[in-house]
Amino acid sequence: MKKIHDTLKTANDNSIAYIYEYSPKNKHNLIWFGGLNSDMHGTKAEAISEYADLNNYNFCRFDYSGHGLSSGNFEDCNISDWLNDSINILDNICNGQQIFIGSSMGGWISLLLALKRKNRVSGLVLIAPAVDMTEILMWNNFSDNEKNTINKKGYIEIFSDDYPPYKITKNLIDDGRKYLLMNQKIPIDCPVKIIHGIEDEAVPWDLSIELTKKILSNSITQLFIKDGDHGLSRTSDLDHIFFSVEQIIKKI
Repeated sequence: MKKIHDTLKTANDNSIAYIYEYSPKNKHNLIWFGGLNSDMHGTKAEAISEYADLNNYNFCRFDYSGHGLSSGNFEDCNISDWLNDSINILDNICNGQQIFIGSSMGGWISLLLALKRKNRVSGLVLIAPAVDMTEILMWNNFSDNEKNTINKKGYIEIFSDDYPPYKITKNLIDDGRKYLLMNQKIPIDCPVKIIHGIEDEAVPWDLSIELTKKILSNSITQLFIKDGDHGLSRTSDLDHIFFSVEQIIKKI
């Protein structure tokens, strides 16, 4: 199986770093969508790469603009940029129908891409999907003082034990409002698997229950892991992800 490390030049002169592992003989295709402030070398992405290699599945992963090895500054980017990165990778690098595997923000991006490229998606595996995160998880949870700061300065700084300090911009919040899904039915009819940890402190697990109600597909399975956190990167968690992919493959 070939393993290509390269960059894709986009129409707006961005460079999107990606890794594409494939063989023309392989029948099934997987594409990974990471979370906010993550990169394509995270634990889950690396584990799925090994799993895909063992099972002769093509696998593509990439860094969003302002992430990892891709061009751009994180603070200048928004959901439109990251969705366009995803469209560019899908349209120009990946062949055939794909199983979209999206983690956290990548779950939201996966859904948005599935709506734009319905003929290219054969199934969705959504891991702690942070759907509408800019509104539900960010803006709605900001204090009045934080909202005033972001409106005046254009950003607020976020401090986390897991990441270096980073900025959430007004641009990100405002742009995210163009892509809100939880206020409507979501016309996706392919198989969907949702995996969420009950101990997730970043994305409440009940958001996945509400998401299930919004997606129109009749083939949706939810898995809640009682002691699972947001990362879901333990061996047992990864096995659940692999099993979900296999269940979708059986249906296509």
